[in-house]
Amino acid sequence: MIAKAAGVLVMGAAFALVSLTGAGRPPGPGMTLAASSAPAPAGSLGVAGIGAVASAAGFAGPSLAMAIAVALAESSGDPTATDQDSNGTVDRGLWQINSVHRAYSPACDYDPACAARAAYAISQSGTDWSPWVTYDHGTEIAYLPAAIAWVAARSATP
Repeated sequence: MIAKAAGVLVMGAAFALVSLTGAGRPPGPGMTLAASSAPAPAGSLGVAGIGAVASAAGFAGPSLAMAIAVALAESSGDPTATDQDSNGTVDRGLWQINSVHRAYSPACDYDPACAARAAYAISQSGTDWSPWVTYDHGTEIAYLPAAIAWVAARSATP
């Protein structure tokens, strides 16, 4: 499994969930580590597809696993996902980039590669996921096992 220790990717038998989900942030009430059983929308990207665009945008190691998990929690991997927020803003694409981020156009938000670069910038290079409500609520935790396994397998491949 993968754990983050002092900013370094560590392979080992144990997995420190708290290290990937935020400094000391335990899973929220009722959260499980099981992957979601909800069917993905047609045309959606899975772990590998999201991982590929996130990696190309600069995410690596634990931040790559978190990027995958957050995208799945936000959009179920659907690059065309849209959510109208009660405050009048709009969340768009894989990472549900909010329209308050005016540096990113709707076309960018709906393009997986561009949205990955936007998520990388907004998350401070994968170090701050607090702008994502799913992260604040712990929703991404259900997607972490699959994301971590993919990152570990990718890292193990020469």
